[in-house]
Amino acid sequence: MPFFEKKINGGGNFTDYTFERFNKDINNKPNMLVSGFINGRLIYILEFPFSFNDFVKKLEKQLNRRFPSGDKTGQYLRSANFYYNDFINCKNLKVIFLLKKSKLKDYKNYVIKNFYQFLEKKTEL
Repeated sequence: MPFFEKKINGGGNFTDYTFERFNKDINNKPNMLVSGFINGRLIYILEFPFSFNDFVKKLEKQLNRRFPSGDKTGQYLRSANFYYNDFINCKNLKVIFLLKKSKLKDYKNYVIKNFYQFLEKKTEL
């Protein structure tokens, strides 16, 4: 397998984020789809509600740190990041796609340990 420099961690980000967009997302109640690829191979797709409390708190904390007095015209939080531990405890978390265990193990060294253990528990043989 070709060299894969950074281990996947179930994370993602929103670029150029603002409180206005954050509040719109809360009101629209979208579902999040988080996927992971290693060397072009789809490993997983996970779905959870945007409104999951731990996830919302993570984004809100970053926005508050960047904009303590609220949005500023023409300014953005360049990257609002999240990781698997921000949504892993969601009761409404769904596995949309996940490699079978026999294939997933080939990618173990490319996934952070705790996230890999979570994925492994969710896999079929």
